Amino acid sequence: MSFFDAIPPTIIALGSFLFLTIEYYNKNDSSPQIVNTYTTSSKNNQNVRFSTVKRDTIKLGICIIQVSLFSFLLGWKIDENIRKVANKYLPLDDILHIGLLIFCWFYTTIIATIAKKPYLKEWNKTLNVHLTIIFSTAFLCSMWYLRTTFITSIDEVGSDVTVDLEKIVAICNFLLSLIATAVAITTPRGPPLYDNGRPVTPMSYSSILDFITFAAMTQLLKKAYYRDVLNDSDLEQLPFNLRALTAHHNLTVWRSKSLLYRIWMANLRIMIYQLIATVFTALLFFVPVIFLYYFLEYIQKKPLNEASDWGYVCIFGLSISNALLYLSWTQQWYWSACEFNSSVRGMLNAEIYAKSLRMLNGSYLNDNEENKNNESNSSKSNNLAASVGKITNLMAVDTNRIGRFSMWWTTFIDCPIQITIALYFLYQLLGVASIYAFITLVIILPINQLVSRYFTKSQNKLMKFRDHRVNLMNEVLQGIRMIKLFAWEKKWNDKILDIRKSELKELFKAFLCLSMYNLIWLATPVLVTIVMFYFYTKVQGNELTASIAFTSITIFNELRYVLSYLPDVFMQAYQAIVSIRRIGTFLNSEEIESQSVKINTLKIGFENASVAWNKYGEDSEMSSNEFVMKDLNIEFPIGKLSIVCGPTGSGKTLLLMSLLRETNLIKGEIYFPQTSEDIYNPDSLMSNWILDNCVALVAQESFLQNASIRGNITFGLPYHEERYKAVIKACALQRDFEILEDGDLTEVGEKGLTLSGGQKQRCSLARAVYSRAKHIIIDDALSAVDAHTAKHLISDCITGPLMNERTIILVTHHVGLVLTKADYVVSLKDGKVEISGNTEELKSSGALAAILKEANNRIDFEDIVEIAAENIDLKRPNNASDKEIQLADDPDDPALRESSESISVNEISEPTVHRGGSTDATTFTDFQNDNGDSAKTGTPRKLTEEEGYAVGAVEFKVYLTYILANGRFFFWFMAILLFIAARFSQVMENWWLKIWSNAHKDDVNILLYDPLFSISDKILSLISQDSHSLNYYFNIYVLITMISILLGVLRFAWLYYGSLRASRKLHEDLLHRVMRAPLRFFDTTPVGRILNRFSRDFEDIDSTLSNTAGEFFQNVIMMIGTIIVITAVIKEFIIASLISSVAYVFLGRLFAKCSRNMKRLDSVTKSPIYSHFGETIIGISTIRAYGATRRFMEEMLLRIDVNNRPSFMKFTLDRWLSLRFNLLGSLLTFMAGIFILWNLDKIDAGLAGLSLSFAMAFSKQIMWSVRYYAEFEMGLNSVERVCEFLEINQEAAPIIEPRPPASWPHNGNIKVENLLVKYSQELEPVLHHISFEIFGQEKVGIVGRTGSGKSTISLSLLRFIEPSDGRIFIDGIDTSTVGVEDLRSRLTIIPQDPILFSGTIRSNLDVFSQYEEHELYDSLRRVHLLPSSEDEQNSTILIDDNVNVFKDLDTPINEGGKNLSQGQRQLLCLARALLKRSKIIIMDEATSSIDFAMDDKVQKMIRREFVDCTVLCIAHRLRTVIDYDRILVLDQGNVIEFDSPYILISNTNSSFYQMCQNSGEFDILKALILKQKNSNTNEF
Repeated sequence: MSFFDAIPPTIIALGSFLFLTIEYYNKNDSSPQIVNTYTTSSKNNQNVRFSTVKRDTIKLGICIIQVSLFSFLLGWKIDENIRKVANKYLPLDDILHIGLLIFCWFYTTIIATIAKKPYLKEWNKTLNVHLTIIFSTAFLCSMWYLRTTFITSIDEVGSDVTVDLEKIVAICNFLLSLIATAVAITTPRGPPLYDNGRPVTPMSYSSILDFITFAAMTQLLKKAYYRDVLNDSDLEQLPFNLRALTAHHNLTVWRSKSLLYRIWMANLRIMIYQLIATVFTALLFFVPVIFLYYFLEYIQKKPLNEASDWGYVCIFGLSISNALLYLSWTQQWYWSACEFNSSVRGMLNAEIYAKSLRMLNGSYLNDNEENKNNESNSSKSNNLAASVGKITNLMAVDTNRIGRFSMWWTTFIDCPIQITIALYFLYQLLGVASIYAFITLVIILPINQLVSRYFTKSQNKLMKFRDHRVNLMNEVLQGIRMIKLFAWEKKWNDKILDIRKSELKELFKAFLCLSMYNLIWLATPVLVTIVMFYFYTKVQGNELTASIAFTSITIFNELRYVLSYLPDVFMQAYQAIVSIRRIGTFLNSEEIESQSVKINTLKIGFENASVAWNKYGEDSEMSSNEFVMKDLNIEFPIGKLSIVCGPTGSGKTLLLMSLLRETNLIKGEIYFPQTSEDIYNPDSLMSNWILDNCVALVAQESFLQNASIRGNITFGLPYHEERYKAVIKACALQRDFEILEDGDLTEVGEKGLTLSGGQKQRCSLARAVYSRAKHIIIDDALSAVDAHTAKHLISDCITGPLMNERTIILVTHHVGLVLTKADYVVSLKDGKVEISGNTEELKSSGALAAILKEANNRIDFEDIVEIAAENIDLKRPNNASDKEIQLADDPDDPALRESSESISVNEISEPTVHRGGSTDATTFTDFQNDNGDSAKTGTPRKLTEEEGYAVGAVEFKVYLTYILANGRFFFWFMAILLFIAARFSQVMENWWLKIWSNAHKDDVNILLYDPLFSISDKILSLISQDSHSLNYYFNIYVLITMISILLGVLRFAWLYYGSLRASRKLHEDLLHRVMRAPLRFFDTTPVGRILNRFSRDFEDIDSTLSNTAGEFFQNVIMMIGTIIVITAVIKEFIIASLISSVAYVFLGRLFAKCSRNMKRLDSVTKSPIYSHFGETIIGISTIRAYGATRRFMEEMLLRIDVNNRPSFMKFTLDRWLSLRFNLLGSLLTFMAGIFILWNLDKIDAGLAGLSLSFAMAFSKQIMWSVRYYAEFEMGLNSVERVCEFLEINQEAAPIIEPRPPASWPHNGNIKVENLLVKYSQELEPVLHHISFEIFGQEKVGIVGRTGSGKSTISLSLLRFIEPSDGRIFIDGIDTSTVGVEDLRSRLTIIPQDPILFSGTIRSNLDVFSQYEEHELYDSLRRVHLLPSSEDEQNSTILIDDNVNVFKDLDTPINEGGKNLSQGQRQLLCLARALLKRSKIIIMDEATSSIDFAMDDKVQKMIRREFVDCTVLCIAHRLRTVIDYDRILVLDQGNVIEFDSPYILISNTNSSFYQMCQNSGEFDILKALILKQKNSNTNEF
């Protein structure tokens, strides 16, 4: 019995005891964990019985037998030794070894006994793992024990009986260890698990054998093989510890620590297993090399005709050690890639999203601490934390980079171990020469530091440019309608390409760094080898033998393999450091402060409070341009209606958002309730529905999710039919549901794009009414609806029975409509509270009169056209004209008498009457219909389809697209030539070593097996028959290695060059196609899906695809070269390689098909994450107000899991393939060794070393060939997804030759002839052969009910919709002959939705720097964002007044213009449009959010300054167009009237006349028309 028989199992047993002791105490001290919710029952099988009692009994029985067996042997040996004491012979080593084995098996007996205890079930899995490890070690040692017992001579050791007894014990030990190992390793770790009926991956509960061989993947592989497409339902659930919920919980435990520390602690268990596997792999790494050395030395020294027993032992040891190495290696990578990577990506994505739910809007975020001191306000504006594009990059790129490095960090552990072991072996082989080699290695390493610093800087810059590009792309996609309306596609295209150009410059620098790294790390092992051989041969004077040459070169080939991926690992480390810093900076940015608002259900208001939008650091001063509301003292009544009014930009939204903690509280106190997270599970009886601590928000900019209307209204609450119907009736949605084909199940699309502004606002209001909130904030919801709807909403909704006893704080410009119902009024101006108080008190003090005077000339004129048109058959009521205002206290007050709303003294003095819910307001018949169902029958149509993906292998056209994007024939010819030449030079290195190692022999003319090598040797002998000096061999070897290094660097540098061209071309093509796509594409495609192409997919194309392609080519050519070399030496190998190739191909096809599906699923499931994130950022204030952050977080966690599932499966499939390929490779190596032993009479040690070293590398080469092919194909999935968007439909040509004259349109005449328009060929016409003509410089109002075709006319004018028949002429030119860029750039359209970009006021007004500064100021004055020169001179500015932010053109604008009010945004967009000075101006409800006084000023400005322009106005208010030259009345796609307002209103049968009657302001409208007519007559 030898050392190897007993010591290893004993060491393992002691380690097991130590580990179990530590784990026992750690379990008692561990932090609270989330309870595992997985069950052992499924829908099909409710009762699952699981027991391992039989297996546990077998293991225990074997342990007892083993203890008894070795105890008997020990007693026999002791007895025999006692009898030999007189002869002075006492072999204590045998006794010691047997005693150790008894201890080992006794320990396993104790563990097996404990494992059988039913009350220790939670330890069963752990104990079985420990038993398996001990049994396996004992089994391997028993094989050696069996060999030594039968083969080793045991003369003078004992009697024949002792020898026979020891043989019996050895056989029994071998068999019992084998059985114990088989039982333990095949024992399931638990029963099958399910998550709500979904099977959990068997990796969580399968046996250890299935776990280490990844047999759990077999079922998935079968599914993929027999089916073309796999979807998420085909995948098993993740292990519980990898679920996003669990991973995120583990990360949040240490939230106060640094991000790196949190990742480390949250994944400590995984990292320990990863580290253990890494150390075992590193220790086993060079064991096969030891067997190779002994094998070659045996061949070199073996006498002729001697048996080859030791040779077979070496080959067997080589194969077994390889198999163990690969088992350990695959486990290392399982814990690295499958567990650690999945956990890190899941927890980081979840934490980034969780941070975005807490993030303060508008908080500033610095990427680099270096820039903190020198940032200006303008630079800050481009560096906002709330940037959707930036955070998308954090989730898409940075988390992926950190996850990727988590797979490779152990390289910094195993590399030093492997290098140390390699140097030790080299020292044993080469002596002092290995020390010089090590010194050379140390000298080279610092060069890496210089390159790494440069690379880090380059990565920082690259990520900043990438952030900027993705963020800008996000803004472009959000504002694509405006860009198309203004024909800015080419300019924005160029702007993005400029940033892309800078990004590619940094990418080029990164590729230079990679090339330098390749040079350093390819050259390092070669230079070390040269130095080593130089000192070994020339300095020490030793001869280079085959065993030393090929063993040392094999060691250095392994070192080259280790060192070859160090450049990538260093790059990934630096990238990960940059990414950790970026994410850490984001996670440390400002959050909303729960302490800033006192949570109070008995008091709502402000106490000496000052608030502002932005929050700066402690050291930074408040900007002089910052809008601040100071010294607020307001207390809103609980359970009553309060209104907040004031002109545009007075701070109304800032006031409301301050109540919701969305702003910066500078000083003072704010009191407001906060919604709890447990409101989404009310009792089924709907009792206690309204909660005192619950809040709802109706934002000025409606927030709607990409879901059904019903889903947006219920907003996570249960559907209660009775309450739901009451809500939609109160919010005037019944008529809309009847019009919509799918009723309330209609999908609204992203940001509610399928709904009108009024519909979106009413859905948002319905959500608040349906909610459980007692306190509701409504921010200007009435501005988007018409007068009749506004009155209905006030009477039936805001003051209706559903709002009884609910606190309502309403911001509105419609003061007169709600003043009679209000209990409390706040009037703001320039950020100050001008008037506030109870309406009764304000009336007594006369302050109410001032408020009504401020509202003068506004309230009577909120006459929306569309609903008036819908009620065209109604008769004018007798009381249609205004009632006079009568006040008991002051009936002669002119301010009140001029008020446009009918307000009586009784209505004002009794404000609480509205709580009864009754109303006298005129409502529509549609609103009072209780019988209509909101949902239509049938399956609702989906506006946004699920993202599809290609099926089967990647199509050839995708390969062709990428190949041609890299370069043409010459590029690929040179690439293939470089790879072949590099491989040839590597073969020449080894071949020359073979020649060198045989050079000292006298019998060099050995009969070789293959003529190839005999010819080469004969040529060499002819060349060098008199030149056998050492310098000759050494110098040629140096020359070959230098050429090899140069070619190795050049091949990848050449691919990097092509990759840059491909990245540039594909991005340009994709950007052009997306920018020229029709609007329908953006309506049906989520922004997140498009953004995913420009972020994650181009990250793959830019950074990884070229590397993957290069590695694939390299391994394929290496594999072909290896087969040629080995076959040239031993012809039998061709048969083995062909047979194994069948297995390789079969396994490779299984893997490639399944892996391809997983990669596609991985790509497709990323888009929903980005879409959900984008929705969250847009509606974050609403989400927080409703207390829905937990629900949105849970939704994000589910989406992260959906994305992590295919990723986890893909990485596990990699391990499945790797293990099987490597085990096949071990078998091939074994067969190659056997073939060599069969042909020793024909093969010398040099050729044996050459072929066997190549055979050992063959399995890696073929495995990496398949793996990199699959990776390359999966990388091409990104190209495939880009190609998918390269085939989207395009708009009409931007430019058509001949182009119109530069002065066109010169007059502004518009002529429409027989126009027939359909939205698609399958749908009914929207415009029915209409014809009309608008003369130059004419002002025309377009009116009509919803769906009459008003917007279709404007879309047809701009060619967003191509007519099915008919033509449109502008100044005599058919618009169909004009390119869309020329057409849209010559017209000006002002849309309703204001779209601004992050930057400054200047960059939003003058996006492309085309105008002088004075022109910009003039434009701002036109829209009254700046006072006129006269007003500025006459006004007095107080010290405490807020500075007008528009005076400074460099004032920052947040993304989307969030730091401006909706009205200010509309005015800024109007100012931008008016800079064009086009001959034709189209206004589409462009002033809906502006207060009425400002609207009047803007309309007067348009009439005054654009007298020589043709103006088409889609009317929002009748008063807006009542004094226009002509009115175009549309109904159901037909022109029913087109004449002057005077003629139309004079005809009592006209539709326009009846619209004016239905508006409730007939007399005033008629008076305005007569005034305009008289004015025109006087002018004439």
